[in-house]
Amino acid sequence: MIMSRYIQRHVYQGTLLTLLLLVSLGLFFIFFGELDDIGRGDYRLIHVVEYLALRVPGKVVQFMPIAVLLGTILSLGSLASNSEIIAMQAAGYSVVHLLWAVLQAALILALLTFLVADWVVPNSESNAREIRSSAINATPALRAKKGLWVKDENLVLYIKVLLPNGVARSIEIYQLDEKDRLISTIKADSAIPMGDKWILKQVKQSFFSDESVRSVEYEEMTYTGKISYRLLDVLMIEPKQMSSTDLYDYLKFLRENNLDATAPGLTFWEKVFAPLTVLVMCLLAVPFVLGSQRQSNTGQRLLFGILLGLGYMVADRLLIQLGSRIGISPALNALSPTLLFFLIAVYLLNRKQSHS
Repeated sequence: MIMSRYIQRHVYQGTLLTLLLLVSLGLFFIFFGELDDIGRGDYRLIHVVEYLALRVPGKVVQFMPIAVLLGTILSLGSLASNSEIIAMQAAGYSVVHLLWAVLQAALILALLTFLVADWVVPNSESNAREIRSSAINATPALRAKKGLWVKDENLVLYIKVLLPNGVARSIEIYQLDEKDRLISTIKADSAIPMGDKWILKQVKQSFFSDESVRSVEYEEMTYTGKISYRLLDVLMIEPKQMSSTDLYDYLKFLRENNLDATAPGLTFWEKVFAPLTVLVMCLLAVPFVLGSQRQSNTGQRLLFGILLGLGYMVADRLLIQLGSRIGISPALNALSPTLLFFLIAVYLLNRKQSHS
């Protein structure tokens, strides 16, 4: 329908402009915070620019729900101020049609947000951190495309992925003799820190001699070498920076090894329900452009939107902290803020409809 596409175009435009403003403000504060680090090691302005550019996808995902809320209020508010929504309703375009058009637009934005969060943000955030850490620590040799090489006395370690709390995946350890000749290799699927040691899991060790190669497999092996976590920090991946599939595998790994998976589990479900949050924020904006709100000015609508956005952010943190304290399941805990604001949106819509 032409009117639906017209409304959706305004929602897209309003969201894009709001998102541009919010992301710009977020990057400005990051830039301001990075100024003190310019000059440390090899960290220069060009590194700051690269760092900021790589942080853009993460900020887009972070601000999308608020941008949808503010953008929808402002764009539909503009239509209401010009009596366009009233004209649409007079032509038979009901509130249900308006809601459906808005939700269709929100669904596209939610899917795009999820794809960016799952496919782009993990790489962009990891690369941003790698550029910053490598430049500040003046360790350009660590900037490999994939993985990290570390020398530990007569051992050379290759770590493909370093997860939160020092958990590592895909480890290779090469042992050299005093003439730097290879005498053995160790390949492990994963490693778990235990004090100053690493417990290697699913290990295959190969011994090399002039005559032959001998291989032995172990369920576990203890690595007691000294590793600099300051160097490994360049490759550390936070749960929020992981894709949903990688995070799911990480949760499975934690459970298989009887490790605490509460915090990563909460992060996983927050990622799963993030598109639903975008839909609810868009739905929540509709009551503020119906009825008497068509007489409100842009400043009032903007204030309503900002207060709603701040309310959501505060409720999100409070409810999740409360849920963690009392032991609510991670899935329900992650869903509770979105569910609360969905109920608020339904109440406001019913109230507007009853007053009409």
